[in-house]
Amino acid sequence: MKTARYGALALILLAVAAGGFFFIRSRTLPPSPTGGEGGAASSGYTQIVDVQVGNLSASLSVVGQVEAEQQEDLTFTRLNGTTKLLTLAVAAGHTVTAGQVLATIDPAAYQQALDQAKSSLQAAEETLADLQTPVTDLARAQADLAVAQANLQNQTAQDTLTDLLHPDIASLTLKVTDAQRTLNEAQASLASLQSDRTAATRLDKLRETEVTTAAEHARLAAETYNDTFHQDRLRVAFNTMMNARDARITAELQQQADLLKAQSQLRKAQTSLADAQEVLAEAQAGGDKLTLAKARLAVQQAQVAQAEAQENRSQLDEGPDTVKLATAQADLDKKRLAVTDAEAALAATQIMAPFAGTILQTHVEPGDLVTANTRILTVANLQTLQIVAAVDETTIRQIAAGQTAQVTFDAFLGRTLRGQVASVPLQGTLQGDVMVYSVPITLTGAVDLPLLVGMTANVKVELGQATNALLVPTMALQRSGGLVQVLVPNPNDPSAEPQAVPVEIGLSDGINTQIVRGLNPGDKVVVQIAATQSTNPFNFRGVGGDAPRIQPIGR
Repeated sequence: MKTARYGALALILLAVAAGGFFFIRSRTLPPSPTGGEGGAASSGYTQIVDVQVGNLSASLSVVGQVEAEQQEDLTFTRLNGTTKLLTLAVAAGHTVTAGQVLATIDPAAYQQALDQAKSSLQAAEETLADLQTPVTDLARAQADLAVAQANLQNQTAQDTLTDLLHPDIASLTLKVTDAQRTLNEAQASLASLQSDRTAATRLDKLRETEVTTAAEHARLAAETYNDTFHQDRLRVAFNTMMNARDARITAELQQQADLLKAQSQLRKAQTSLADAQEVLAEAQAGGDKLTLAKARLAVQQAQVAQAEAQENRSQLDEGPDTVKLATAQADLDKKRLAVTDAEAALAATQIMAPFAGTILQTHVEPGDLVTANTRILTVANLQTLQIVAAVDETTIRQIAAGQTAQVTFDAFLGRTLRGQVASVPLQGTLQGDVMVYSVPITLTGAVDLPLLVGMTANVKVELGQATNALLVPTMALQRSGGLVQVLVPNPNDPSAEPQAVPVEIGLSDGINTQIVRGLNPGDKVVVQIAATQSTNPFNFRGVGGDAPRIQPIGR
């Protein structure tokens, strides 16, 4: 409907322009070859018009709609993947304050990522601090001790390997001889204990004494006397019996201990002899391959440990490595950025109102799956409204920031507001085959109007004014080869074909157009109106009579 309305408006303006043309002071050319005076033949009409001096006000009518200067579709911009909407605290029509929490998602994963980032940052800070810490005397002493221990370990490993590669056969043979002698002595000692009759005789005597004292104690215990003397004798007999038993048990235990000790020494001597014989046999055979491999590995490990200890000690004197310092600093900076990013991601699990305003619409419900591209809600500041007008690519060059405008609304007939072009966009959007630019226009005096976002607005932009300007009818203008020109009568022969004169144009109100350069006051121009098409009474002819028609300059 809006397109039809503006099409009708264009026809009305065209009719006004045609009517206004005939009210301009003018005179008619002599009759053309095909018609009478006034050019009423089928070839059309030709009119000579005086160049006027006057004032001109140019404007451009476009359509727009009411929008809030502050309006934003809110999303979870840092959302990773897909998740469920946890809470939605507002609904359409609710007013909110800046910073108010409007919606949330589960922050657990983002909190965990932040904790990990902080832990990594702390480790990086400690690493850099260790590199920057001055070397103390204690650190040097500890490094010296580590070097000494590494040297000793290396020397021990070298000695062990040398002994394996170059065994002392004579020494090993002597060890076998000593082990054999020790075994012979252990065998002799055990045999001596096993054949010692003196110890056996002594043990027999102790057993006899135990039996005798036990019998005496039993005899006294069987007597019926109960006097003090008898009790003393019984007590002495008991003590004697117990002492004899203890002596016998002690002797038996000692005999068994000596025998076990001798047997243990014998087994130890046997083992020592076997080990010595095995070592001698291995040495004579060139050594055990596995043992040699382990010894060589031990030497390599000791050498590596020695080199590391010496390198660490040297670094203490040289100070921290600049490369390591730079690497540690770079790692620290990276970890700090990671913490900052994790903090931002955690904060982004909440959607907060960017400004005080009103919720226009909510697009999801709690429990819905959302992504970073999902619109959650739309908020706008309804206290600061503007008009966004749609201007096509053919007229956008006429729009400039600061131009005033008159604004009317379909919803409020009879009310006209003042406005001003806030800016001219550099980028438009393609609508059909036409590039359309959204031009913001501020409003003045709209406080008492209950405007709503989306209402239709009719905007008349004042393009400019010209005072004491040279004016010609817009229908007198023609385009040819990219230039604008007018036709003027031939001063030498008024009945001849008009002459084309290039001009530079300025403002236009659709009926009259300003001539900036090319004509002077008092000049005359020719307006030719073709009548060959009844549907287009303003079908202007170009220069040269039957040459192709040139489209007239419109607004």
